[in-house]
Amino acid sequence: MAGILNLFVSIVTQPAILVALIALIGLVLQKKKISDIVSGTIKTAVGFLVLTGGAGILQSALEPFAKMFQVALHAQGVVPSNEAVVAIALKDYGSQTALIMLVGMIVNILLARFTRFKYI
Repeated sequence: MAGILNLFVSIVTQPAILVALIALIGLVLQKKKISDIVSGTIKTAVGFLVLTGGAGILQSALEPFAKMFQVALHAQGVVPSNEAVVAIALKDYGSQTALIMLVGMIVNILLARFTRFKYI
């Protein structure tokens, strides 16, 4: 029992895997072909990894610029960059973000199933 719980916790703490599982569930619920399910799941996981990797690279590339900016202008703070903020957010809150997406998908499916709003 502890092994299953450890497996579940390790999956939930890996945002790329969690987002891929959410995509997998969504594609299965839409009754897509097996090839579309596998393709969509892999693309989601790889896309998430590329996004986090690229955002991390951008963040580390902007760090020297932020230091020069602080020295030159005697200012304190950070260099604003959407990508750098995404990298920090995904690194620190990736699992929570994926769970929020899962809840949003479930609410969307329930709304499409039980109301006149049929858009997924």
